[in-house]
Amino acid sequence: MSEHDHENGDCRSCGEEDNIIELTGENGETLLVEYLATLKMQDKQYAVMRSCDDNEDSEDSEEVIIMKIENDGEEDYLISIDDEEELNMVFEAFKKAASEDFDFE
Repeated sequence: MSEHDHENGDCRSCGEEDNIIELTGENGETLLVEYLATLKMQDKQYAVMRSCDDNEDSEDSEEVIIMKIENDGEEDYLISIDDEEELNMVFEAFKKAASEDFDFE
């Protein structure tokens, strides 16, 4: 995992398109995100991503998105995490694992 700059806040312009995925919400809205890491904790897997918002002034482009990875036997899918304690636990583990690659201040 390496840190890289995003021209105009757009992940697609940096040549790292392999790490870009499109999430579709329950209401059909879509969001482009940059996949950062997968963390395994307590027999669960989590995907860590950040928004590829084209608006560089948007605070959302700096926010980390954490979702639980579930498997139905055939394919993986992502589930939102409602438990604030679980989210904080995963984010703290990500900060520790990625402290050399990202500035969390």
